[in-house]
Amino acid sequence: MSTQQRARRRGRRLECWMEVKDAGTLRRCRKSKGYTQRELAFLVRRSHTTIYALESGRLKNISEDLACAIAARLGRDWEELFVAHEVVAMPDVATGAHSETAVAS
Repeated sequence: MSTQQRARRRGRRLECWMEVKDAGTLRRCRKSKGYTQRELAFLVRRSHTTIYALESGRLKNISEDLACAIAARLGRDWEELFVAHEVVAMPDVATGAHSETAVAS
């Protein structure tokens, strides 16, 4: 059972995002596959501005779905290009608010 499934089972919400390891590596992988920024963006259903922002280092964190889609289109494991970050939001019994606890990735 995954961390996400365990968190949901216990009534907690798990948030996950991915951080780009190295923008230059991302660009080199795209170019080695022969894609333009526009073509890769089309394949992962985003704008070319998003791909530009990732490759220029202006956009550091993205969704898990987008990271996996980019890695798949570039023929790489997502671990080569991104670092996963997870936060489990647990309800506070006294106030009903959610507090966040980092989970090692």
